[in-house]
Amino acid sequence: MRFPLVLLLAAACAGDSPPPSGVCTGLDYQPCNEEHDCDSNICQNFSADGFQVCSQVCDDATPCAEGGDCDTALGFCKPAAPLECTL
Repeated sequence: MRFPLVLLLAAACAGDSPPPSGVCTGLDYQPCNEEHDCDSNICQNFSADGFQVCSQVCDDATPCAEGGDCDTALGFCKPAAPLECTL
């Protein structure tokens, strides 16, 4: 009786998507709920893009880390999408 159950479980799991890359650690461009979630203490909401991430202040003299661009209207670094992790 165990053999059919094992096959059923294996088939059910075959198409699952992989788990998230891990737990968020406060790095730039990771999702956040509040400033204390971020190493920079900046949890910026980019409401027009539908996400909130850890960020840094930026301007012409202070460029963003790789993976982000300076949203000059807000003065914060913004990625194209948040990094994948679990809060």
